Amino acid sequence: MLGVARSRRLADMHLMIPNLTYEDRRRSLGRLALWWVETFSLIGRGGATGKPVTHSPEYIQFYLNAYALKPDGRRRFNRVSLWRPKGCNKSGLGNDLALFEAFGPCRFDHWAKPGETYTFLGQTYYYLPGEPVGRPVQRPEILCLATSEDQSGNIFDSIYYNCTSGPLAQLQGFGMEVTKTRIGLPEGGEIIPTTSGDASKDGGLETFALMDEVHLYTLPKHHSMYKTVQRNLPKRSLDADPWVLEMTTYFRPGQNSVAENTLKIAEDIQAGRSKHYKGLYFDYRYSTLPIEDFPDEKKLEHALYESYGSAAHSDDGKDYIILPDGRIEAVDADGYSVEGFSLRDDGVEPGPSKDGWVDIHGLMGQIYQPDSDPNDSIRYYLNSRASSEDSWLTEPAIQSHLAYRDLYGRAVGSSSRLDGVWKDFIDEDEEITLGFDGSIRNDSTALVGCRVSDGLLFLIKLQQRPDNADPDWRVDRDGFDAAVRRMFENYNVIGCFADAHFFESMIGGWEAEYGRGMKVYARGQSSMMKFWTNNWSQDMYRALQCAHSSFEYAPEPVEEGEPDPNNILLCADPRLVSHFRNAKRREKSWGYQIHKETPKSPHKIDACMAGVLAYAAREKYLGQFEDETPQRVMPQRVW
Repeated sequence: MLGVARSRRLADMHLMIPNLTYEDRRRSLGRLALWWVETFSLIGRGGATGKPVTHSPEYIQFYLNAYALKPDGRRRFNRVSLWRPKGCNKSGLGNDLALFEAFGPCRFDHWAKPGETYTFLGQTYYYLPGEPVGRPVQRPEILCLATSEDQSGNIFDSIYYNCTSGPLAQLQGFGMEVTKTRIGLPEGGEIIPTTSGDASKDGGLETFALMDEVHLYTLPKHHSMYKTVQRNLPKRSLDADPWVLEMTTYFRPGQNSVAENTLKIAEDIQAGRSKHYKGLYFDYRYSTLPIEDFPDEKKLEHALYESYGSAAHSDDGKDYIILPDGRIEAVDADGYSVEGFSLRDDGVEPGPSKDGWVDIHGLMGQIYQPDSDPNDSIRYYLNSRASSEDSWLTEPAIQSHLAYRDLYGRAVGSSSRLDGVWKDFIDEDEEITLGFDGSIRNDSTALVGCRVSDGLLFLIKLQQRPDNADPDWRVDRDGFDAAVRRMFENYNVIGCFADAHFFESMIGGWEAEYGRGMKVYARGQSSMMKFWTNNWSQDMYRALQCAHSSFEYAPEPVEEGEPDPNNILLCADPRLVSHFRNAKRREKSWGYQIHKETPKSPHKIDACMAGVLAYAAREKYLGQFEDETPQRVMPQRVW
């Protein structure tokens, strides 16, 4: 059942931004929080109501990361975003953290000395020397927010149950007041459920806010609610160190939900574009599977095990792990597979568990219903981006062609570090081609390389207009001119295709100095490097078609000296991936155009266009472009 891997690993399954180190997790109140929740909290909804809470390795890691501290003891993150598939007990986790925030020692006090303990309701926690010691928040104000009363009840009902039926119920004799609409805390403060209408008023003093299913926060009133709570948090920043927990499944693209905005912030942090804000922790578990593979039950089953992890129930009473190559293997009582892998190894993720609660085969039955929408199944159950009908490339196509994930994963968070990663695997003597696409003021400008041997696309330089740029902001033309010249002088560049719009004179300078040394020209002697993307119908059509067709097939290992003209790979640089992902297509009677979502969209595609041009130069060099007869109409970039 479980020991079979998919033919090809399509995703890393678990994205955490930022990646925290062992030292970061040691400096965390997460261990104390886990003990407190498993000691005092009960499951408050469903068939397991009344049972103690236990945590999977995946959520143990989440606790440690979410409660990570700075060296001075302040919370490292004031905004935590947890993304999991439908049915992963996000609401239950919200209940547990709300209770800990209300009653537990959830903020830093000092570093533990040998022998220090914490006792609550007759139970004692023993601190390790040097571990952070917690203290309660004074008069905690906790909001359970949602778009409707029914939704806010998902969490508050469990909180109510714990305050009336669990170990915490004994606090009712010591000042705790419990009603269906409010929990008054023993020493002041409260827990309340609230919706967009109630939470849109300024004046709150929240210390912790729970926001469930933020992919549904799409209306102006929902954004107003979210912004109001955000504005309230700094009011108690000194004494309460407040924070927000967002929980969601994947959003429907284009609805401008809070979840979609959070993803953009996470991507900006990952790509090093966020220079000042580092307060978000983004934890996202998912899997990708092409729609055409959904009829394959084994592939769908495997993808669901990837996305659900240890929330998935294993029906043979064993615990499993998912290895970096995609295999799902059982582990012994100590957590080790037959080959010696464990969750301590990089790239190994929790798999189905004997303690899991999600029936994967029941989900498959739901997915296979004739009236089930595959795109909804991708979002809800694989927790992944459902490739919209106007996407140029599908998400599985992008994921299955990513390369050098580990190298780029270590460099995320700094655009300067990301810029240099490609130098670790591109040799100065191996043949490469270049692609250039740019704008003067309102867009981004990109230089992308392509390794001829295997079609690997790598981002050399990217400059994007900042969100709050001055009106007179301009792209650094001299910087790009210098970057291209360094490539010509230090690497074995055999071709360069550059969109000439806005930069014709600069590209002309490249042609004059380096053009005769190229092994492939954009269009004969008349245009060595200038590539008019909006005018050359046949050339641009074939460039798009060649790149798109290559993404349709799984990449193969390339033997030395025998380049495969149909191979393409995409470096896992988050900036480059984002630009390829943003490319949309608009249908016409004669074909399609590729473009951004809107002319002024912040979701740029210039690195994608530069990559297509670099790949076109490679393909032409390998003999793919023989007929250059112009066509009347063609797919082209319009923005």
